[in-house]
Amino acid sequence: MLLPLMAQKQYATTVVEKKRIVTGIEEFSLPSQTIFGNALLWAVNEGPQGKEEIVDIDFGKERLSMVYNLKRDGDDDPAYVCRLQLQVTENQVVFTVKDVKMHGGLKSMFSNFDKLNPEKKTKHADIIREFERLNDEKLNSLFSFIREHQLQVTNWDNIRSNSLQRGMSEDEVMLIYGKPASKQSDGTTTQYLFSSFVRVFIENGKVKSFVN
Repeated sequence: MLLPLMAQKQYATTVVEKKRIVTGIEEFSLPSQTIFGNALLWAVNEGPQGKEEIVDIDFGKERLSMVYNLKRDGDDDPAYVCRLQLQVTENQVVFTVKDVKMHGGLKSMFSNFDKLNPEKKTKHADIIREFERLNDEKLNSLFSFIREHQLQVTNWDNIRSNSLQRGMSEDEVMLIYGKPASKQSDGTTTQYLFSSFVRVFIENGKVKSFVN
């Protein structure tokens, strides 16, 4: 039997100190470390490789800052680029999306989202609605990942110190090194190559060996 899809939540923009932002709180029935680990893993997967999209990580305060792109269907270039800041507090994620830049114009440059005037210009209102729709999809994908991914982490100290060990899970490898530049499998062993030229060999979901 197919389960019904969860309705996509909507997150409206608001203006604070002349800055157009999106802010909110999401609750989860998960331990705070699992919430934060899944949020960090999602951020890793958003980037092309390594931890390219991540600006700052604070494991002690379970706080994360990253940049993400919003793209229209079928477009390679981003329509918007923005910064996401989130912090896990008990079983909640407190988040803010800010510093939004729009891509477009005659020179295809990024322009300031904060200068839009939707009250006077219909086109500006349309732009804000498009941003909110694309940003809703992005945030919903983050929160769905946090709820659904079964995080495999047993040693946070190693992750904090970027110290890889045999027997670690694939999740732990990704949290330490980020997204691999390439991934190859012979059916038994999977080799991850990272941009730092680290090679990690995974067998049965665990680190078998590595070269750094």
